[in-house]
Amino acid sequence: MIDTKQIRKWWRTFVGDGNFTEVRILGKFSYSGYFKSLDNLAAAIEPYTIMDDEQIYFVLNQIDDACYGRQQSEKILKSPKITTNDNDIVRRKWVMIDFDPVRKSGTNASNEEYQQAFNKARDVYYFLRQQGFPDCVICNSGNGVHLQLKVDLPNDESVTDTIKRFFQYLGLQFSDDKVEVDQKNFNLARLCKLYSTVAKKGANLPERPWRTSEIIYVPQNIECVPIEKFQVLANLVPKEEPKQAPNRGYGRSYGGGQPFDLVTWLNQHGISYKTDKQGASTRYTLEYCPWVDSHSDKKKWDSALFQDADGKITFNCQHSHCQGRTWHDFRLFYEPDAYAPKPQQYQQRQYTLPPAVQPVILPETADKGKKWFGMKDIKRVNINDIPHFLTGFKELDNAIKGLFFCEVTILSGSNSSGKSSWLNTLILNAVQQGVKVALWSGELRKDVLKTWIQMVAAGKDNLKQSQQGYYYVESYKADKIDNWLEGKFFLYNNEYSNKWAQIFNDMKELLSLGVRLFVLDNLMSMDIDIFEGDSNKKQKELISQIVDFAKKEQVHVILVAHPRKVSTFIRKTDISGSSDLTNAVDNVFIVHRVNNDFKKLGGEYLGKSYVLQFYNFGNVVEIAKNRMMGAQDKLCGFLYEIESRRFIPAHTEKNPNDSTKYIAVPDDSVIYGWRDDVGQQTSMFEQNSDMPFPDNGDDALPF
Repeated sequence: MIDTKQIRKWWRTFVGDGNFTEVRILGKFSYSGYFKSLDNLAAAIEPYTIMDDEQIYFVLNQIDDACYGRQQSEKILKSPKITTNDNDIVRRKWVMIDFDPVRKSGTNASNEEYQQAFNKARDVYYFLRQQGFPDCVICNSGNGVHLQLKVDLPNDESVTDTIKRFFQYLGLQFSDDKVEVDQKNFNLARLCKLYSTVAKKGANLPERPWRTSEIIYVPQNIECVPIEKFQVLANLVPKEEPKQAPNRGYGRSYGGGQPFDLVTWLNQHGISYKTDKQGASTRYTLEYCPWVDSHSDKKKWDSALFQDADGKITFNCQHSHCQGRTWHDFRLFYEPDAYAPKPQQYQQRQYTLPPAVQPVILPETADKGKKWFGMKDIKRVNINDIPHFLTGFKELDNAIKGLFFCEVTILSGSNSSGKSSWLNTLILNAVQQGVKVALWSGELRKDVLKTWIQMVAAGKDNLKQSQQGYYYVESYKADKIDNWLEGKFFLYNNEYSNKWAQIFNDMKELLSLGVRLFVLDNLMSMDIDIFEGDSNKKQKELISQIVDFAKKEQVHVILVAHPRKVSTFIRKTDISGSSDLTNAVDNVFIVHRVNNDFKKLGGEYLGKSYVLQFYNFGNVVEIAKNRMMGAQDKLCGFLYEIESRRFIPAHTEKNPNDSTKYIAVPDDSVIYGWRDDVGQQTSMFEQNSDMPFPDNGDDALPF
């Protein structure tokens, strides 16, 4: 029997009144029918739902209207002469990511195998959301899980090629020996399980049962994914490489006629790896990438070689720094003469050096002033008179006197150290002082970030707890916070890309609105290919442009840069990228979570007795560099308010019960301007993990 509620939900979501689709029934025989009427469709397929070997599918994408006039219009036809093919599709409407557990062919998935597919789909769902993909429809196919991405794309080769390479990327990154991400779903006339019908791949056994396919989750607003989102991931797929000539063998190391033995070659060069099967290919996941020093993270197992059944080898790395690198490049790294021609093939060449570039010498001009100042030429200034604002964190402000307009700050810290929550608190502290703030976040969803900002602004005492245990801001308080922040806080729309040229242009547009604090979170999510050279040179050019911008426009810029993966206490030199980043900026702050690693390793660098003072804090911010006041290697303690995600500044005091120990004493917490009792504001601005969501159902994530 058909689940009437489910099939109507399927029709609303994937077809819609006034449209039509083709139903295909596959089993002992093939059947087909085109339907504009859901009632006709349901009645027509009903007899086939009770058969043991018939499975029911539908065509996902928009079919040419003329196809509705075929013989099987509004009825099921056995062994039809023609069915929908790729040329019959006029628009691509859905991209289906199919997670199918690996098992014996002709069998249903066990409960354990289905759960593995579900877990894999969840991982990819969150990965895509982090990449800026809008929310999607999630379905149970009966044996696995489908993520259905809504699109509206033409039937052309370039789009199909992009979608094909997008699936290849997901397959390379997420398929394993338990669950396969189907890479064949790029064709336009793709069939999909008709949700509400039963999946019957094999015998209906207790350990491998038939299951009814169903739609698990439909977002409130189904947004179309732009082709650019697919292109970003498609471009990371290793390029097709020509097969090596069979007589190359190992170049100079082996005889001419031997086939290339990748395993022997890897072992010969001391390259650590682990293997698994990827369909007909073998994946050699590498412990380290050879270009690891230029990467944003020294992560293990983040690159791989793939060898197909024909012997073709490709190289892939998850870091953007390796985009475009091939097996050819990888082999040359370890074997520089691998592709060198025989000596007699070399021909001496003549090179002519270009003429030397003459430097431009600037003359002294009135607008620039003297080239060399005497002391009497320079106006004396009081540091407190230089325009700045306070962080709102007492210990930090006492050490650095606040953040000055015309400066650039680098913020770093390991994953889960609290960087984002600390920044959210800092942003609200700046707004409280009348400083307008703009935030570019290349990783977080806008609605999630808004939720977090509102929770920090509300504070623990203004949050409600749901029956599920989550904390949220009530609607009327959320409206007050929004009204308070309107015109004072601006969040960048990531639909306008992550390219630095675009972001920088749009930052300059906000100067006219009075924005004076720009937060860029984070460097590793930003496309800086506008600059020439390798990654270090690009980062040098980027930071130079940001520093010039801050000085010229008298603003402050905070740039988040992740550290490399290190096993020691994170230091300034561990921040990823070029050393020009930390050399050029005015401040470097590192956020540490006070955990066992902090307690064990921190004392080795800052002194055990000093670090001991912070054992009772939740987090500390280390001043690793401060140009204005010269502060360095100083820790500022914070208590993390879990309910509100707020960082509360605190200071250390000796434990009155044990003079050898310390306690963390919270400083006054700010009362932000949205509250009716804002008049009770303290003097803090005077100079001297799991993501919670509102319990309203709409914002709950499907997993």
